[in-house]
Amino acid sequence: MIIAVTGASGRIGRATLAELKADGVAEVWALDRSLPPSGLADRSLVCDLSNSGDVYGGIAGADAVIHLGAHASTAHHPGEQVYANNGSATANVVAACIALRIPRVVYASSITVYGLDWQARHGGITRLPTDEMVGTRPDDLYALSKLAGEQVMTLGANEHGIHGASLRIAMVVGEDEYATRGRPRDDRDASGGLWSYVDARDVAQVARLAVIHLDALGVGNHIFNVGAADSHTRSPVGEVIERWVPELSPLARGFDGAPYSIAKARSILGYAPRHSWRDHA
Repeated sequence: MIIAVTGASGRIGRATLAELKADGVAEVWALDRSLPPSGLADRSLVCDLSNSGDVYGGIAGADAVIHLGAHASTAHHPGEQVYANNGSATANVVAACIALRIPRVVYASSITVYGLDWQARHGGITRLPTDEMVGTRPDDLYALSKLAGEQVMTLGANEHGIHGASLRIAMVVGEDEYATRGRPRDDRDASGGLWSYVDARDVAQVARLAVIHLDALGVGNHIFNVGAADSHTRSPVGEVIERWVPELSPLARGFDGAPYSIAKARSILGYAPRHSWRDHA
């Protein structure tokens, strides 16, 4: 099998290349605007995902695509640019997969599509841990771009038979970021992700497992939450949620563990998170 990975030079992309290389089953192609570290891929291409020609040329001949390439937030680009870039990238990838008869697509969506901070304060969360049954309510153009990408995936499945998986990924921490980005967040309102997080290497694991299972999952855009097995808090997460989101007190009281459910990915894909911030404390 040949697997093309877009956004291959990013935080998740590098981890995915390493995961696939360690697995040793597939030939791996890396696509990004900048090349990843040497030795991680069998083929590396400079590719602008907003250019359909680059995308068609880059993935032609692949058997599956793991689409990670995107602006990761509105922190460094205007929201409208983020939406345009991410939307066109996903549309180009899915259109190319349809045209080139590449049936398997794994898409990196985001926990932000839920708008969990709003949901938590307006009755949208009815149990902890929260799962894929919560409605979507994106609250910025990055989150909206990720939801639009899911809808493109659904269109590709409904109208063209794509076997797809959309991964709603919690805040990602790279393996070298635990002293900074990866520090627990008891001291701030992180209700937008319900104090969840995930190591980039665990996202890579899920992406690999999703590719493996797509044939059995069949036609459709299959949604999976992706997070760590624990919370991003030193104190029991229920106590932290009660402090910052009193509206969730009846659910949070006495609760500990991962507030963002990964049960579906565990049961269907065999996902088993290997990494925790506690390993670096």
